[in-house]
Amino acid sequence: MPFSFLKIALMLLLNSCFFGYLYWKSKKVLFQNVYFGISTYLLVFNLGMLSHYVHSDVNSAQHYTKKAIEETNSIRAIVTTTLKPNLKYNKYFISVLSFNNAISSGKILLYVPKNNSLPLHSGDEVWLHTTVYAIPKAFNPYQFDYSNYLEKQHVYHQIYSRENEVKIIQTHKTLDFYIEKIRNQLSKSYEIHHFEPRTKAIIDALILGQRLELDKETITDYSNAGVIHILAISGLHISIIYFFILFLLKPLKRIRFGGEIQLLIILGILWLFALLTGLPASVTRAVTLFSFISIGKYFNQPKAIYNALAISAFLILLVKPNSIFDIGFQLSYGAVLSIVLFQPFYKKFYFTKHKIGVYFIDTVLVSFAAQIGVLPLSLYYFNQLPLLFLLANLLIIPLSTVVLIGGISILFFNFVIPDFAIFLGKILALIIEFMNKYIHWIAQFKSGIITNISFSGWLTFTLYLIIITFIYWLYHRTIKNVSYILVTILIFQWSYISIKWNENYSNELVIFNEKSTLIGIKNHNNVIAFSDAPELHATTLNHYARGTFSDSLRIFPMQNVISFQDKRILVIDSLGIYKTSVRPEIIVLIQNPRINLSRLLGELKPKLIIADKSNYKNNCKLWEATCRKEKIPFHAIAEKGFYTIK
Repeated sequence: MPFSFLKIALMLLLNSCFFGYLYWKSKKVLFQNVYFGISTYLLVFNLGMLSHYVHSDVNSAQHYTKKAIEETNSIRAIVTTTLKPNLKYNKYFISVLSFNNAISSGKILLYVPKNNSLPLHSGDEVWLHTTVYAIPKAFNPYQFDYSNYLEKQHVYHQIYSRENEVKIIQTHKTLDFYIEKIRNQLSKSYEIHHFEPRTKAIIDALILGQRLELDKETITDYSNAGVIHILAISGLHISIIYFFILFLLKPLKRIRFGGEIQLLIILGILWLFALLTGLPASVTRAVTLFSFISIGKYFNQPKAIYNALAISAFLILLVKPNSIFDIGFQLSYGAVLSIVLFQPFYKKFYFTKHKIGVYFIDTVLVSFAAQIGVLPLSLYYFNQLPLLFLLANLLIIPLSTVVLIGGISILFFNFVIPDFAIFLGKILALIIEFMNKYIHWIAQFKSGIITNISFSGWLTFTLYLIIITFIYWLYHRTIKNVSYILVTILIFQWSYISIKWNENYSNELVIFNEKSTLIGIKNHNNVIAFSDAPELHATTLNHYARGTFSDSLRIFPMQNVISFQDKRILVIDSLGIYKTSVRPEIIVLIQNPRINLSRLLGELKPKLIIADKSNYKNNCKLWEATCRKEKIPFHAIAEKGFYTIK
């Protein structure tokens, strides 16, 4: 809900007065009424709105989108973040300094060809004279919307630069510059070991938080095994470092002011580690959380973990309100909260008092608790359920602990005793190689992961209701609370049946935004697709079938005439042959047909012309001009996106 600053300020003023009056009255009585509570919530809600407005870059008067965006623009900006590259381009976030010679602000996504002679680094001030493109919406229904994802990070446009088009003016020695420089030096110190590329990529990911060199196969294996969190520094890695430091500093408790010294050292090391990794969101969250846990532990607060979770989330959202939309934020807090809530019941599953046995039981129980906490989100965002995550975590968590502590130790010895570091490096390489092979072996079991699960936002909410009522029952075991669980299960079942019912009784035809022509018809709970190259559209069709809760998908060769409900659709391909006896309401032009569109419109008199993405851009412009002259609607798929007929 976009509110202007004036509206937010007026609401804040009114709520502040309302709160102030009720606060003054509340001091005169012992028991408070409900109105004081309501006024408090409204005030905090308004403060949240103000925080979100202030932190939204686009609300700044100097934001580049407030300037006139021309066909080619002169841009001066500073490189702030290096992103994971794709096959053709290196990717960066740049912070705008000036836009068309006017002082400006804002972030833009910059693509630089990999064969560019000058690599970019954080702190580089660059100049470009180029075209700025809006980030396109999702190409097809139910696909990941990259533009929406970037909007949450205040990025609204992108630049595709040509070779050597980016000019480096100077380098600003900012904090990002020094952090990247130190991180690169630390990464280069591992070169004495001559690790395999995959081993080096794992070390960079676990120790320095850099996932740029991870190959697609490794990421896919870890994802399918349900342990992708191992490759991104998060709460697990920070907890390992935290407890390792705590163990090393245990003797300090015996000296005067040892507790204070221990706290300062822990906080210093955690935040230094966070800085070296570049302060990514996942690390910042985890370090903030464990900082408050450390402070709570220092003050001997047994319930500190709940307060630490709350205050760390609050501070992160105060500085970056859009973090609430971040998948990582939701998953990490969901997992940690679930682990903490289930923790009092772990001891009931201990069948041994042996430390090693207890460790492995804890590993299984913590993994299971975390999986319960993130299950609804995993189904909603990733539409898959790994079944072998317990088997994977049983070995991967202890191995990743050894790799993390060993990698940090080797990093120290790289500069102090290189020969000893090389010896440790050989052991570390063997462990990482075994870890990768083990994960690859688990990922090979096709039955070990359920994919293409249809799941909606409402189902996510109702599934969390079941989990919440179940946890509540664990703490308060009464018959009445069992009934709450059963009611939430019924709500979940009713929700699924309702969604399925609505989808089964809806029909639509979709002309997809694909380079090779693809037309799909959803008929109740079945999807029928028409394509001459079905192997190119497997992903798109799977997304569509899953998103519409369809039960079956069938693919047929492309036809010239398609009937949908009471509409006839004529498809004209490169041959340009069509039957004049057919009187279509809609004409779809594919593969650049050589036709006289003006004569065609006069003969067939259609109500709509659609040109799919298989056509040349110039042809689409000519057809659009002809349709405008004949006053017939024209839709270019490549420009406006997929088209749906209901």
